[in-house]
Amino acid sequence: MENDNRTDSSLRSLLSLQGKVALVTGGCRNFGAEMAVGLAEAGATVLVTARDLSRAQDGAAALKEQTGFDFVPFELELNDENSVMTLFQNIKEQFGRLDILVNNAGGHSKSACGLLEKESLQGWNDFIGPNLTGTFLMLREYARLMMPLRTGSVINIASMAGLVGRDRTIYGDDMTPNPIAYSAAKAGMIGLTTDSAAYLGPYGIRVNAVSPGGFERTQPEHFIRDYSNLTMLKRMGRAGFDLKGAIVFLASDAAAYITGHNLVIDGGFTKYK
Repeated sequence: MENDNRTDSSLRSLLSLQGKVALVTGGCRNFGAEMAVGLAEAGATVLVTARDLSRAQDGAAALKEQTGFDFVPFELELNDENSVMTLFQNIKEQFGRLDILVNNAGGHSKSACGLLEKESLQGWNDFIGPNLTGTFLMLREYARLMMPLRTGSVINIASMAGLVGRDRTIYGDDMTPNPIAYSAAKAGMIGLTTDSAAYLGPYGIRVNAVSPGGFERTQPEHFIRDYSNLTMLKRMGRAGFDLKGAIVFLASDAAAYITGHNLVIDGGFTKYK
């Protein structure tokens, strides 16, 4: 079972990822970059992906310039089963293992309108494909690689949109409302997390999810104000601060007895009435 041989129970040791190999899909920007940096800061060798290799290489170089850490770029198209299988074959050949998998990539749809009665099937599939089917493919290949080693940690990036219905009046006319397909895909990821944790637990592999709430980026001022008022903390999440610590925790030995859990990081949004 995972970590049976660990003898140092100090907090520094429990949170250290020294010697670990970690993969963050879509790890070159936004949430992915924040999580990749956090894992590297904790000592892991971090692999990052993008849809084409040149973008992954550019992203890895930018992250190194920003942090001083090396990041290993790989190409990955989540909607392509062969691409997922090739990625894991390359990881097996180069590293022999993948201690930590963060299923972050999912993307958004340019065709989704956010209105149920007007939504296209393409808008639906644009979310379900990478977020749900892609996560399944990643989990399957991870299981094939790590079940014989009887250790591992998977973190699926879901969303609080998979837990609650959304009040779309806060979006205004200048924003696309939350698409129902996005909520459905993220809810599916949470269910996938729970049952894959049950399946992989006997092999020492932990599977957890993280459900972020809204993080402040470039949204209109009215949205930031109205969204913040719906949270207990009266603010949106802070990019670069409010997510990466939770990822390092769930990836580390400090969370060795946590699996099948969905950690909600939303400033109290989903519990506030």
